[in-house]
Amino acid sequence: MFIMPLVQRNFHLWHFDSLKGAHNPHKKPAITLQSWLDGSYQKNADKYCTDSFGFQSPLVRTINQIDYSLFGQANAQYVIIGKDNYLYETPYIEAHLGMDFLGDSVVNQKVAMFKQVRDTLAALGTNLTMIFAPGKGSYFPEYIPDYYQKYRQARTNYDAFKLGFDTKQLPYLDFSAWFRQEKENALAPLFPRTGIHWSKYGMLVATDSILRYWDSHYNQNLATISYTMPDSTTQITSGSDADVEDGLNIYTRLPHLGMAYPSHEIINSTDQIKSAVIADSYYWGLFDIGLSTIACDSGEFWYYFKQVYPQNFTSGLMIEDLNLQAAMESKNEIIILQTDATLDRFGFGFIEAAYTIYFKS
Repeated sequence: MFIMPLVQRNFHLWHFDSLKGAHNPHKKPAITLQSWLDGSYQKNADKYCTDSFGFQSPLVRTINQIDYSLFGQANAQYVIIGKDNYLYETPYIEAHLGMDFLGDSVVNQKVAMFKQVRDTLAALGTNLTMIFAPGKGSYFPEYIPDYYQKYRQARTNYDAFKLGFDTKQLPYLDFSAWFRQEKENALAPLFPRTGIHWSKYGMLVATDSILRYWDSHYNQNLATISYTMPDSTTQITSGSDADVEDGLNIYTRLPHLGMAYPSHEIINSTDQIKSAVIADSYYWGLFDIGLSTIACDSGEFWYYFKQVYPQNFTSGLMIEDLNLQAAMESKNEIIILQTDATLDRFGFGFIEAAYTIYFKS
């Protein structure tokens, strides 16, 4: 029993599926006299052994399965098991209940800065647009565990930001409200049961809406999207529709909704706009559909306002490597896309950075 994990780690006699989820395994440390004497080698060696012991995958899945089946516990960071096996991440529940509310004064200050930045960029030929993306907590509130209700607050960041935008007559796209409105009438689920991001169908609906918004704003012949719904739905998930479930690393498969995976095509045109989208992982699906790379001319994804994609794939380009003022003014359209779960980090730092350039230089 003691020897076999060591044998498996070194010779890999049995193959097991890798664990899923965010994980950066520690590398085997090199021993030096200095690292030995200051204790860093021992600490790093301990971390390496923990990450690489033999049979790690089946043993982790076994304890995770026991905790899930017997105690309803998810051994994955931020994951909450809701009613009927609906899976959530805590930031989406907390945002829906207002547990992360910034306060009206803070929100109003951020909206005022947004307006100043937007007006300045508009005078320079760049349109700044806010998109409120749907969050799973606000879309499926009925499956949130009851014990969370005692934390409900009177106000949420989403409510406050929408009121601030309406008060200052700032335009925005609100997929959060629209998805909830269309929840019962949608042709297919707009959110999966065991994933945290919007469904493939939901992404296509959003992409179509954004392209139509651009078409109404710019007097140009811009790209459109065409998609075809499948003849039937399937409970075999694809893409990110089970990303939270995959991160549980258990043996059993959870029940899924009947999901639809339409085929799609972005129909290019003679005109294109230059764009940048500031968002978190919610935009990856739209990016893969081609909203930036196909519909736009060299469209960029400023991921968390840190990395610049697609350039980062090959060159490692970061926001700090850009001349931000030149980058902003070279765009026709800059979009900030956020769910309610990230509104406490409104703009991911972009608004403050742009405000500093134009008003604090």
